[in-house]
Amino acid sequence: MQVDFSIVLGDIIVYFIALFYAVIILTIADITRKKLNLGTEVTRRIIHLFAGAAIWTVPFFPHPWVATLVALTFVIMLGLANTDRFGSYFAAMARPEDLEHNSVRGPFWYAVSITVLTAIFTFTGYHEFYFIPAAAIHIMMFGDGMSAPIGMKYGKNSTRVIFGSNRSLPGTLAVFVFGFLGTLLAFWWFGIFSLSDPVFIISGNILWFEMLTLALIGASTATLVELVSPKGTDNITLPLITCLVMFLFALQLELIVI
Repeated sequence: MQVDFSIVLGDIIVYFIALFYAVIILTIADITRKKLNLGTEVTRRIIHLFAGAAIWTVPFFPHPWVATLVALTFVIMLGLANTDRFGSYFAAMARPEDLEHNSVRGPFWYAVSITVLTAIFTFTGYHEFYFIPAAAIHIMMFGDGMSAPIGMKYGKNSTRVIFGSNRSLPGTLAVFVFGFLGTLLAFWWFGIFSLSDPVFIISGNILWFEMLTLALIGASTATLVELVSPKGTDNITLPLITCLVMFLFALQLELIVI
């Protein structure tokens, strides 16, 4: 069996580009926390909103399954983040209660969900349908990422404790609105721009109805899942359940065929 080293080199280059991007985001958050004395809630949001965008490199891997290794790298690093060697660096993404145990459970499951979704759609050969998990990941990034700061700022009078988590009407609406926008962004990049045969374009026309319908379904599902998820679990429940629901509806809309 002859190995095409140019293709392997392409995988390696894109892998390190994605890895470098994520490390830059972590470093910016860490420096911001130390130099500007910002609380971890601010720096956690920086990471939550931007680190997941490393998946934008997925269409450029000669072998798409290699993209899984990027997320897996951070799963391993975050798994080691409870040690003295890595704990300080990852403190920028830790909740206050996590710091007491020197762990980063939320970001760990954030990376796990990205790893699982990317692995499912790339190892099985369905990478052309990656716009579905990408949309779920973008909802986690933007919808869930904006819910806490908006909820804390505008939802003090409507906050309720649901399954151990503080939820408010503004925070819940933020999940829906920013999740919807994040979904459309993912659909554009992964369903139109990066595909030679775009999913959402037929005969030169954008399938606005299908795209908006699926985005509304994804944002609505994620909002409900985030609302009822027990404390500390939404980074895994939101993207996985939302991805499954959108996948099933995409089949009904005939956007994907298996």
